[in-house]
Amino acid sequence: MIFFLHGEDSYSANQKLKQIKKKFQKDIDPSGININVLDGENLDLEKFNSISSQGGFLVKKRLLIVKNLLLSKPGTEIAKNLLELIKKFQTSENIFVFLENGSPDKRTSLFKNLNDKKNLSQEFRPLDSLNLKKWLTNYAREKNAVIRTAAADLLAISVGNNLWQLSQELDKLIAYKNAGEIKENDIQLLVNAKIDDNIFKLTEAIAGHDKKLGLKLVKEQFKAGLNENYLLTMIVRQFRILTVLFGLAEQKMPETAMVKETGFHPFVIKKSLSLAKKFNLEKLKKIYATLADLDKKLKSTSLSPEALIDLLIMKI
Repeated sequence: MIFFLHGEDSYSANQKLKQIKKKFQKDIDPSGININVLDGENLDLEKFNSISSQGGFLVKKRLLIVKNLLLSKPGTEIAKNLLELIKKFQTSENIFVFLENGSPDKRTSLFKNLNDKKNLSQEFRPLDSLNLKKWLTNYAREKNAVIRTAAADLLAISVGNNLWQLSQELDKLIAYKNAGEIKENDIQLLVNAKIDDNIFKLTEAIAGHDKKLGLKLVKEQFKAGLNENYLLTMIVRQFRILTVLFGLAEQKMPETAMVKETGFHPFVIKKSLSLAKKFNLEKLKKIYATLADLDKKLKSTSLSPEALIDLLIMKI
């Protein structure tokens, strides 16, 4: 039996792998000593052949897991030999799982063979907004917690559909609420605070004309699964705060009065004031115009959101 797990949603693919391992240990080998894991990037064909040819130790089957074989892009000769071995073991008593933490090239012979209807192939695509909300609700329920619909919406908007990060954020929220109900203000306190800090660092890089750091921070935000529209909203919000504080600082207004005037948290004012002083009014106007242009392009161009925001960093 051959399982082939692949797709952009690597979290769900790995969860499926956990289920297979759990079932194997429950039904066949409670000790787990007949579970072998090989790294596809450094796959030794002799070792793969040797393990695959053996039955289980004191049990009838083995479970062999090969990770990221296709994503490592094996050479032509290795791929050819692998293909022969995989065909050879398709009728084996052993269980094989080929896990790809991403989307491999679907044009290769290895992919076509593993994706064959004779095998248990499953592609894990990123969840759409409706299914993402269901996933968040179910995840919280499994941990004996409850997340309000509005809170689930805000968490999804804040983090995106990266289930690795969402699971970490939810675990943190569940621990904070002691398995109680998770509300919108909890998301704002524990999740958005971290995003705010990252956006502040990005704004600081822009102020210092540090394009290299700016590009690095944007890449990190996308890698973490942050939604591009939310990222733009947060950048605009940060520059709005700077513009307001810049104007009040020009009027020599004390910080305590700024809190009453703006409604901003004292910490936000204290942290942002020194940064606001690094800009001038013309620079802030130019940045606002560039951000407005980016918003239009996000809705109308075929360029990727990451590429557009990279261009924004290079331009300002």
